[in-house]
Amino acid sequence: MNGRLSLSTAFDGQKTITEDLYFAPPFKVYSPFYDHKGWAKYISMCGSAGVLAGDENEIKLFVGENCKAIFTDQGYQKLFNTNGGVSKQSIKLVVRKNARLCYMPHPIMTFTGCEHISMGKVNITESSELIFSEIYCCGRTAMGEEFGLKRFRSRTEIAIDGRADFIDNTLIDPAALPIRQKGFFEGFTHTGFMYIYTPDKTMLESIYQADYTGDPDSAQLCATHTERGIAIRALGHSGEEIFDAFQNIAEKIRTEKQRIKYC
Repeated sequence: MNGRLSLSTAFDGQKTITEDLYFAPPFKVYSPFYDHKGWAKYISMCGSAGVLAGDENEIKLFVGENCKAIFTDQGYQKLFNTNGGVSKQSIKLVVRKNARLCYMPHPIMTFTGCEHISMGKVNITESSELIFSEIYCCGRTAMGEEFGLKRFRSRTEIAIDGRADFIDNTLIDPAALPIRQKGFFEGFTHTGFMYIYTPDKTMLESIYQADYTGDPDSAQLCATHTERGIAIRALGHSGEEIFDAFQNIAEKIRTEKQRIKYC
């Protein structure tokens, strides 16, 4: 199944509205919900149980000037056994001047035998704000499927005014890589990354300086500077705990006192 989702937003002078929306099965998107800060929240729903061999899904988001949008989905994305085939996904995000986008889908769950390739390109401007995350789960650990996948690759490139600021290239290939040894997952089974950019340098430094240490049995986060933003890498034993940690960071950024004139 080749799912297609294309969404464009615009600012009508008071709030973010849907300028254009198209989706084809298995995707479905309802009208946005609005929070008290004026953010428009879009939730993507999936009409199928998960992603199968030969599926090629495509997501395109265009966030117009001065818009504030949140994009997420209804739950875990499940990548089923592709039985020697491959499933694919492409993501294209464009965030215009003075716009803010929080793109935070739920974790990706790989099943035994799945092979999946995801490619993402994100373009923002110097005056934009972006919160972006992706979380990978090694499989259904309770079913004995830990790292039972065939191969998973996800490459995401984030550019500011046409210049790359961050590239994540995740490759999980148990047959070729000793992922259970030191230097890979360090005993953890789930990983994820979060990228944050805002023109508010004080906020960026606050995120970087935050204390991410905690219970060694819970999700472990580490922040680093990119040329212009912040990248956070997480390791954990549960996709949900990483997702919650990322949500807490995103909530802090979004609910701070409005820092940009149009907000």
